[in-house]
Amino acid sequence: MSSLQGWGRGTWGQGAWNEPVNVEPTGVVGTTALGTPDGIPGVNVSVTGLSATTAISQTGASTVTFTVTVVSGNPSNHPYYNQGSTNKYAIGGSTATSDVTLTMYEGNTYRFDQSDSSNDGHPINLYEDSGKNTRYTSGVTYNIDGSSVSQSSYVDTSTFNAGSTRYVEITVPDGAPTLHYQCYNHALMGYQANTLGIPNIATTTGAPATGFVATTALGNETVIGSVDIAVTLAGAQSSLSTVVTIPQCVVSLTGVSATSGTGEELIYSLIVPNQTANWQEVA
Repeated sequence: MSSLQGWGRGTWGQGAWNEPVNVEPTGVVGTTALGTPDGIPGVNVSVTGLSATTAISQTGASTVTFTVTVVSGNPSNHPYYNQGSTNKYAIGGSTATSDVTLTMYEGNTYRFDQSDSSNDGHPINLYEDSGKNTRYTSGVTYNIDGSSVSQSSYVDTSTFNAGSTRYVEITVPDGAPTLHYQCYNHALMGYQANTLGIPNIATTTGAPATGFVATTALGNETVIGSVDIAVTLAGAQSSLSTVVTIPQCVVSLTGVSATSGTGEELIYSLIVPNQTANWQEVA
């Protein structure tokens, strides 16, 4: 509430008055910035209608292709260096541990492309262990020259010939274990593929943001105090611990209180007969 001093006029007389007058501003339109506001603590800002788009690395509807070649000579940077076969699978041309350690997300499709002739005699199968004791078949398909074939046909050296388009493909099921891609004919040529679930994204509208401070100007009168600001359908960008509101918005102010001097004010009051006057005359 705002305390004003001035003089008033009634139907029965006039004089100087010193009665506080209650002023409630409504329908105020303004612009607010939620960045580094200055002023007195105690302003609650309720932000609703926010929306966002997020991209998650390594997930998508398209098939992810691992280009497989075979490197001979027991490459020393392979995780199975000096173990098993001296031939090792390279992924994208590299036998380094960081490159042959694969990540596959549940629900996505991955292809081990063995079209390169270096793969002759080294057909890939997927297993639940590096020792190839348990072959993994859920969501797994085999393909030669554009035609789906059985696993036995894929590993048959008479059909696994140079110049063919050959690949093993898997659409990773929910709950799939860590998988091991290994040569059907030789030991420890490949490495492992970690299978992960796709993260769940929880979206929330009407998320409250509190603890802001501000100074609000009403006309020519500056009011500092507790102000409730409702921001609806605000466009926002979010980084860690920071909310930045970009556009202008309509601010609805309620419960504003202040004490100020406005100079000389004219206040008129009609006194109805038989009604107790609500003004106190000051000599």
